[in-house]
Amino acid sequence: MSSQRQIRFSELIRSLISECLLVEDFYDLEFKTTSVTVSYVRMSKDLRIANVYIMPLGGESKTKIIDKLNDNKYIFQKFLSKAKINSKFTPKINFFLDDTFDEAEKIEKLLLDKNVSRDLDE
Repeated sequence: MSSQRQIRFSELIRSLISECLLVEDFYDLEFKTTSVTVSYVRMSKDLRIANVYIMPLGGESKTKIIDKLNDNKYIFQKFLSKAKINSKFTPKINFFLDDTFDEAEKIEKLLLDKNVSRDLDE
């Protein structure tokens, strides 16, 4: 269970990272940052590590985008250090793929299956 402080700080980091995706230049024409959704950020208890969960719009080239973001995470670190976040430390950032959308779609397909819907009706 996250504390109120962790939740508040994670929302601040989420908004700053999404702003950084829009503002910063990543020097790669294949990488379109406007099509990335920052789903949520999970902070460690000491607020030194920020695990950022993202999902590319349409779900295309997921692993490529995650690798590019993890390779360029120094850009996000620098952006966060310049922002006034009222913390002793700038959190270290790790990017992960948010698979909750895929899991929700899988569950929905299971519930729409004929055998499952027959069992639910009884």
